[in-house]
Amino acid sequence: MKHRAAFFAQHINVYNIISFTTFYIMKSRNILLGHLLLQSVQAAMLVSSDSGTSSIVWSQCDLDLGNEVKSESQKAYDCAKFSVPLDYSNEDSSEPLVLDLIKANATRQPSKGSVFYNPGGPGASGVSSVIVMGDRLVDILGRHYDIISFDPRGSGQTLVSTCVGSLDHPPSTLSSWKIFGRGANAVTHDDWERIKGDAWRDAGKLADACYEDNADTGRFYGTPFVARDIVKIADALGQGNQINYWGTSYGTVLGQVLAAMFPSRINRMLLNSNLFADEYFAGTWKSDTKDAEKAILHFFDECLAAGPRACSLAANYSTKESLLEAYNELQRSYLLDGTLSTTGRSSSKADWFEWLVISHLYTPALYPQLDERIKGALEGNETAAFLLFDSATDYKVESAFHMITCGDASFRADTPDDLFSIYQTILDQGPFGDTIASARLRCARWKFQAAEQIDANSLRRIKTKHPVLIVNGIYDPITPLISA
Repeated sequence: MKHRAAFFAQHINVYNIISFTTFYIMKSRNILLGHLLLQSVQAAMLVSSDSGTSSIVWSQCDLDLGNEVKSESQKAYDCAKFSVPLDYSNEDSSEPLVLDLIKANATRQPSKGSVFYNPGGPGASGVSSVIVMGDRLVDILGRHYDIISFDPRGSGQTLVSTCVGSLDHPPSTLSSWKIFGRGANAVTHDDWERIKGDAWRDAGKLADACYEDNADTGRFYGTPFVARDIVKIADALGQGNQINYWGTSYGTVLGQVLAAMFPSRINRMLLNSNLFADEYFAGTWKSDTKDAEKAILHFFDECLAAGPRACSLAANYSTKESLLEAYNELQRSYLLDGTLSTTGRSSSKADWFEWLVISHLYTPALYPQLDERIKGALEGNETAAFLLFDSATDYKVESAFHMITCGDASFRADTPDDLFSIYQTILDQGPFGDTIASARLRCARWKFQAAEQIDANSLRRIKTKHPVLIVNGIYDPITPLISA
């Protein structure tokens, strides 16, 4: 009991809550993989670095990050500029794309080379991720490896996209992203009327806005091009022909593509919190929330075991089933009616609350905040329910997610009726499926296709120098164990 209480108590106020798009992208909780993973990775990545000369010129980071804390923290790391082709599909094109690279240096000798790290998304900034947790990433790999990352196309400061176009307001304020009734597990008649009306219309508005703002570059955001960027960087490092790679969430899709396109170049690869690549490239993401109910029940288990001194919900509930019932009732309560309006934007309270809950379920360090949030909501306390609500979602992050995801996806719909079976399948997975289902609509009317496409069949039976190490939590609300 004491260790459970300590588990809850010691992590209070570790992180601020991030907004619904940003948390979906970041998934930073999985750097806390524990001693088992640490030992596995250290044992696996035993390759000495090549003594070749690097053509990359590193210096202390001095990037314009627009954030005082990050601007100071970046000084612990090395940065560099590196040019890659903007368009790999056109050999006659000489237009470059300049990437910001960042490196967290190994702290033990001998140095054993570099590991490329991608934090997920798509749309997460590799530069920001290393600034925030580069030292911990180095520690996890035994301190003998440099961690190298960069902002992939569409992320951070690389090929920045916007999706406002001629709209009067950003796409996040469109009325119908939350297309199902709260707690829905089936597509009702009323839901379907909304899909065919407002939701279908708003998806078209988003697609038009993104096309209007990114007509010249929209083809160049795809995952295969990012894989080619990694190989270009690796070649310039002068550390030999082999690549070490660590990807989280969407980074596992990038890793699979990298291995499929360049199997002979892969030395060691760690894929952590896995997305099902077949569904990602099909544009369906049907399995994402398969373990969501398991995740929230696990939280309730931990809460009850810790007791009311560490978890306030345990004072009024004695079983995880009763907690789940109360939570499901909350989803239909008046508290979540209406919208939250900040910084010129308006979004459904139910949307925000649901995504804030998922963000906490990602990160056990945030369980204490999840306890306070749900308790506050059950008591009708809106302030507590939306504690640390971050309204300042970066439009660039939202746009990057759509530009990359939708450009990679093969699925398009001519009419909303084409979506019915996909929606019902997603809802069948359990809680939070309604929000994932609504995201599929956004790509259904997309006007871009990534310049280089991946056939999901090419991701099977890939033979690399060493087996890929696949790691996944068993209580993951968005990247379920089955995807590993």
